[in-house]
Amino acid sequence: MIGRSIGVLSDAQGDKLPADLINPLFAFSLNRKLRYLYDGEYFRFKDKNGEADYPSTTPDMSEDVYLVKIYDQKEKHGYTKENAVQADPALRPKIELQDGFYRAVFSGAEFLSVAQSQHVSDEFYISFVGKSDYPRPGIGIWNNTMSITVEPSTEAVGKFTVNRNRGAMHRPERLSERSPHTYGCFYGYDPQQGNRVMSVNEVGHNIKSSELSNLNNIAIGRSDERYYIGEVLEGVMHLGDLKQKWGDFLTNKTQEIYKDYK
Repeated sequence: MIGRSIGVLSDAQGDKLPADLINPLFAFSLNRKLRYLYDGEYFRFKDKNGEADYPSTTPDMSEDVYLVKIYDQKEKHGYTKENAVQADPALRPKIELQDGFYRAVFSGAEFLSVAQSQHVSDEFYISFVGKSDYPRPGIGIWNNTMSITVEPSTEAVGKFTVNRNRGAMHRPERLSERSPHTYGCFYGYDPQQGNRVMSVNEVGHNIKSSELSNLNNIAIGRSDERYYIGEVLEGVMHLGDLKQKWGDFLTNKTQEIYKDYK
């Protein structure tokens, strides 16, 4: 199965995986094992035969398949495991299988909630794999006055936002042979630049310092009243100085794994 083969591949490269590095807050993937020691399911689905878990059970794609939850693969650093879930069947995204990858497909109404917002700090790194035709929140973290979003796009310039600060999700030319739908987004203080920095795929710039506090929502496919139209394959969030230590490594490895994602 594709999930198993990708997991073995990523385990063997570099001996480090996203959810094993520097304070993972959540680690979600529809297609691969993110932790060397993780041996659980990737996601729960509902097909015409009822509910089941992948990869123990393969979805029957002959009719519509819906995503019930994505299992949190992290088990470290004192944070409890919190799955990305949607209890309401009417708000669950569909699952599609194309070119060997399972994809959660959102049409502008569906989302999955994650109960970990109280831990979000002023320094974090988000790895995201997915695509949309226009910038919309593939991942959203927010309260009434603050927000963080990762918004991929194929027809316009994608966005990584922290409050009113927007970073363009351009892809460096040297990565042109890899997946254009794989992003690494960092926000935090950079001592070399003496300022708070936003960066996407290793391209950063200084921005006005903006503290984050009392964020009370995390969702895949939503940010407050804005919803996502597009695909999500994977999302991992780390806290701490991951950009300086391991961010570039994780971005490069993820892009290699998803180089055939079109």
